[in-house]
Amino acid sequence: MNLDFWHEKWNKNEIGFHLKDVHPLLKRYLTAQRLEDVKTVFVPLCGKTLDIQYLLDLGLTVVANELSESAVMQLFDSLGLNPDLDQWPGGQCYRANNITVWVGDFFELSKEQLGSIDLIYDRAALIALPTDMRAEYALHLSSITANAKQFLITLFYDQVLMSGPPFSISATEVSAHYENRYKIKVISDKEIIEHEAKFASRGLTSLVESAYFLI
Repeated sequence: MNLDFWHEKWNKNEIGFHLKDVHPLLKRYLTAQRLEDVKTVFVPLCGKTLDIQYLLDLGLTVVANELSESAVMQLFDSLGLNPDLDQWPGGQCYRANNITVWVGDFFELSKEQLGSIDLIYDRAALIALPTDMRAEYALHLSSITANAKQFLITLFYDQVLMSGPPFSISATEVSAHYENRYKIKVISDKEIIEHEAKFASRGLTSLVESAYFLI
C-alpha cells in the first residue's frame, strides 16, 4: 500500500470506513475515564470523522493528521469553520478555533509541530495500516506525543477470509506494539458481525471490536 491508495479512495468517495455518527465506544467510554488532566487530543489519520465535533463539544482542543486534503476540507465544512492555512514541509496545515489538522504524511510529523498532547484517539489509524507499517507507526506515534495516554479501537477477524483495510489487529499485536511503553487495559471486547452487513457480505463470520485504554 502507498499514499496514492488513500488519495484514490477519497477521490472516488470510497469511504466505507467513514461512520455517519460519533463512534459509540467513544461516547460510552471516553468520558468514563479520568479526563481532568486532558486538554489536547491527537487524532491520527482522522478523515472527516464526526468524532472530532464530539471531542470539541467536550471542550477539548483537537490536533489531527490526515493524508487527504479533500477529507480535511469536508471536515471543516461539516464543523462550519473557515480555517487559516499555513504551509509545512508535508503539505498544508488547517487551523481554526480549537482545532489544528496537519495535512500530509503522518511519518513526517514531529513532536514540535504537535505540541503538548494529553491523549491520543486512534479509531482508524492502526487498523488502516498493513503489517509492515504498524510497528513503525506505533513507535513514531509514541515519539511525537511523548507517550501520551491513548484510547485505541481495533478490529479482529480472520484475515484469510477478507483482506484489509481495515486490517485485523489481535490483542497480542497490540501488546507487541505498546506493552514496553504503556499499561494496557481492555475496556471493551465485543462480537459485532451481526451489525456489520458489509463485512458479512465480504465473507466474515466473526468480527470483534475491541477498545483499549493505554496509560
